[in-house]
Amino acid sequence: MTILRVKSGSEKGKTYEISGDNMVIGREDNCEIQVADQGISRKHSEIFRIGEMFFIRDLESRNHTFVNEKEVDEELLRIGDRIQIGNTTLVFEDYRSQMRDSSRIISRAPVEEGEATFDPTSTISLKLPEYYTTQPEKKSEETRTERYLNVLLQLSHVIAEESNLSAMFNKVSEVLGGSLGADHIYILGIHPRSDTEEADSLDQLDILGRFDKVEDPDQAAGVSRGIVSQCLEQKHSILTSDASLDLNFNAMASVVLNQIRSVICAPITVLGKNLGVLYIYSAKPEAFQSEDLELASAVGIQLGSTLELLKQMDQQDRFFRSSVKTLVAAAEMRTPSPRGACERIASYSLAIARELGWDAAQARNAWLAAMLHEIGSIPMSDQELENQVLNDPKRNHYAREILSGIPRLEDILPAIEQQNERWNGSGSPEGLEGESITPLARVLGIAKELDNQLYGQELGEEPLPVKASLVQLRDMAEKQFDAETVNALLIAYRNGRLFDTTEESFKSADS
Repeated sequence: MTILRVKSGSEKGKTYEISGDNMVIGREDNCEIQVADQGISRKHSEIFRIGEMFFIRDLESRNHTFVNEKEVDEELLRIGDRIQIGNTTLVFEDYRSQMRDSSRIISRAPVEEGEATFDPTSTISLKLPEYYTTQPEKKSEETRTERYLNVLLQLSHVIAEESNLSAMFNKVSEVLGGSLGADHIYILGIHPRSDTEEADSLDQLDILGRFDKVEDPDQAAGVSRGIVSQCLEQKHSILTSDASLDLNFNAMASVVLNQIRSVICAPITVLGKNLGVLYIYSAKPEAFQSEDLELASAVGIQLGSTLELLKQMDQQDRFFRSSVKTLVAAAEMRTPSPRGACERIASYSLAIARELGWDAAQARNAWLAAMLHEIGSIPMSDQELENQVLNDPKRNHYAREILSGIPRLEDILPAIEQQNERWNGSGSPEGLEGESITPLARVLGIAKELDNQLYGQELGEEPLPVKASLVQLRDMAEKQFDAETVNALLIAYRNGRLFDTTEESFKSADS
């Protein structure tokens, strides 16, 4: 769901859902988005939609319309764009991205200096090794053990069976939230500044997973930086029955401003290193008991082991992708395409795959197919490369020869062979049409076409601006490309993912 959020101005914090195909922004009562600002014309500008693309158009306003500080007559919008009209700044946003935005739940108030020394006797504080030595009464232990086993068993199944990392962390939060009766649960991960340095900055804290009883970001619980800092510094699991009355925390600005009540904060650690925290919140005082703290601590240990395993897998994956890039560099030396084309096309393909809702393995294949789509050029002679009639069949033949012997790459071979097929049957080499073209080939085909248009790789054609290219690709829907893949490409642009070539963009394919 796309929204406009007032970032500054008289109605700061207010949001407007963009629900129609055409919505006028202005001061008049009959405007779909009415903003009380004397610097705004009666009908100042309009938001209109074409398929999955959103545009803003100035309606000859007195003070004009600006997008990202640039005056515009008409502009294609992306998530995060800042729209300035009069004295009001609006941000074009996605509701789901708000739910993932750690800045909405993590208070930016600094950790207060001169606070009293942390006293673990007034707040229940559980040091992880002590978790194993707690000795409650036998009857209580039996009940608690059964409960622990049920919850931990569910979490083990979730971690083992869920291939989508974001879904996995969200399900872990949901299972734990249901068990504890929590209002909110956040799994917060901290990425280190380097491979050898342990992270200690809360500014690098990301929401890996969350559970909310009410799915409204404006009602999300504020996370106390002070409590999180104390948990990470001491490597203790902390339970406070009412932070507003707790001498350890009631002087913290983040506790006062967010009216923090019952909190469990458990470190996610492995081999003594902080990987993040598990933050559990209830608006009710005394909502959690000491046994809940122990359960959260056990889950923190489980999540720490999971994150460490994922880190090891990521390091192996980096090596694999580096090897692929070496092969691609060799292939690009044999083609007239400019260097970097394969990586650009791979980033488009990955973004489209994510918007199509593909799982991690499918998204990975989209990236691989795009990276290796020219691999068959390596063994081709100069004469073969110059023969356009035989070029594609020969390249496909050599690609199969090179890749067929590599385990787990067999799924991308059909996409490489069908990369030039088109939805209406006008492509090559076999003239396939419609559903007979594999989904992976459809993604690769449209990603290649986008790069051709933006960089003018077709003989005699000039590069197109992004806006013109996207409009042209939209017009190709149900002709050269299927509508679902076209829409996914447009949404990827709108969400700011289409041209994201950073390392984080590849990681987020698992999210």
